Amino acid sequence: MGKKMLMLVTAVLMVLTTACSSHSNSENNLKNKQLVIGLPSDATTLLADTDVNSATDVQIRNIYDPLIKRDAKTGKFKPWLATNWRSINPNTWEFSLRKNVKFQNGVPFNAEAVKGSIDYILDKANKSAYLSRWASIKEVKVVDNYTVQVITSTPYPTFLHRIADDFLVMEPGYLKKVGLKKAANNPVGTGPYKLHTWKRNQYLRLVANNKYWAGKPKIKKVEFRYVPEFSSRLASFLNGEIDLFDNVPVDSVDQIKASSTGKVEQVKSARVDYLALNTFSNGPMKNQKVRQAINYAVDVPTLLKTQLNGYGVQITGPLAKNNQDYVPTNAYPYDPKKAVSLLNEAGYNPKKLTLTLDTPNGRYPMDKQVAQAIAAQLQKIGIKVNVHVNEWETHLSKIMQHRAGDMFLLGWGPSYEGQTTIQNLFTKSAPFSGFYDPEVESAINKALPLFNEQSRKTAFGKIEQMLVDKAAWVPLWQQENIYAVNKNLNFTPRTDETLQIFDMSWK
Repeated sequence: MGKKMLMLVTAVLMVLTTACSSHSNSENNLKNKQLVIGLPSDATTLLADTDVNSATDVQIRNIYDPLIKRDAKTGKFKPWLATNWRSINPNTWEFSLRKNVKFQNGVPFNAEAVKGSIDYILDKANKSAYLSRWASIKEVKVVDNYTVQVITSTPYPTFLHRIADDFLVMEPGYLKKVGLKKAANNPVGTGPYKLHTWKRNQYLRLVANNKYWAGKPKIKKVEFRYVPEFSSRLASFLNGEIDLFDNVPVDSVDQIKASSTGKVEQVKSARVDYLALNTFSNGPMKNQKVRQAINYAVDVPTLLKTQLNGYGVQITGPLAKNNQDYVPTNAYPYDPKKAVSLLNEAGYNPKKLTLTLDTPNGRYPMDKQVAQAIAAQLQKIGIKVNVHVNEWETHLSKIMQHRAGDMFLLGWGPSYEGQTTIQNLFTKSAPFSGFYDPEVESAINKALPLFNEQSRKTAFGKIEQMLVDKAAWVPLWQQENIYAVNKNLNFTPRTDETLQIFDMSWK
């Protein structure tokens, strides 16, 4: 072989070796890459079974495990820490538990842990926001190490939904040993990820629990980064600083699709978005005719087209169309003349009427823009609307403390059965309710204990139409959830909106 030929072969080999090494290093770097998820707000606590805030829930579900999961696509029940369950009678549910599971501190998972976690919810001193949903629980009985019974004071036909959607198992011995304050900042669960660092209002960092009973997580490091402004989340995503975030406004979808590193994933949720007509506010919304007038004055199909570019499905009542208790209800057609007539009948001159509308910014797709568009539609019949834009935690606080304005935008879900939505949004003491009517609450209380599926659906169907007739809301749409996703991330959006990192991986 000549000297020139030898030099050429050597050079080619060096290029090939460098390329292979670079490819190998790239694969290793991706395998060890930290997943960064952008969220608009921090968790309020890292204790399970305490806060119903979705920003809290989406993070802690990676630290704790539920007894029952939901299938990612269908929403149907899936065994997890509970392997089997049955209704012994209308007041007693029994769960068979998975063996050989340990908490992250090495303590075995068993029936006592399930009992302790439910007892935590029921203890009023803990101020769990789930208490109202679990108030009918009378007793939790440990049958043996891996069998537990939950006994209710009245029949509770939808209890499995509460188990799947609310309940995460804590280590009761740890809570007792360190106290709730420390446990709220240093959680211990059985889940696939463990706490690394939590800097309030900055980030939560988790690391893989390599002793996880269901297998080692593929993604080893995770950071939930708190970025309140959507524009900042989008910029961070396009710069490669964030790998995943949800509630992408529809006007940014094409920009993400056109980027070199991003893709868009979407799924129809069981979440509904609505305009609450707040009867807890001492104003015109206490009058049914005023609420009906607002329904006639808001053009929902136009909002869906112009503000959401069609990303969503119009609803006419309080439930999503994939809710098992959904029944068709009669929508209010857009009729501004009818709206003015009803306002006059109620004793209000629309041109002299001023209302307030509270909205979050960036929590739901185009929420602030939707609120402003609603205000503009109401202005067409003379009503002046002052839109108050709130940070998410402030928005929730105003609603829960009944300090919100005449109207407020909110989403609810994902809910797969009627009770979760209707009991929690249309009864007097429910924390997120914006509407109360004694006739409606009486009908709800009669429907709750019905075990027969058809009787229950019929009862909730009548309540749905009653809420439409009484104009409790302006129903808007069943939400289309849109995610911005790093092209190198294997991620499938779920109908229950959870971000289960254990199911994700790098390509």
